Amino acid sequence: MTEHSTPTARPTPAPRTPSADATTIEPAEFVSALDAIENQPLEERAAAYLHLHDRLRDHLEGGDVPRSTDA
Repeated sequence: MTEHSTPTARPTPAPRTPSADATTIEPAEFVSALDAIENQPLEERAAAYLHLHDRLRDHLEGGDVPRSTDA
């Protein structure tokens, strides 16, 4: 006779919660960031928009795996 082992139950994973370092952007913060960017000299705006774009992308993709590199 072959012994059959009873399969053990797998634990149910806990619901995902944003980590402390997850990027979140509130609407008021977004508007404030846009205003600040618009008030910068033209030469600096592209870098500021790129940084904001990266933060938004990280937020929309869940913030769990940041794809941008903050220097």
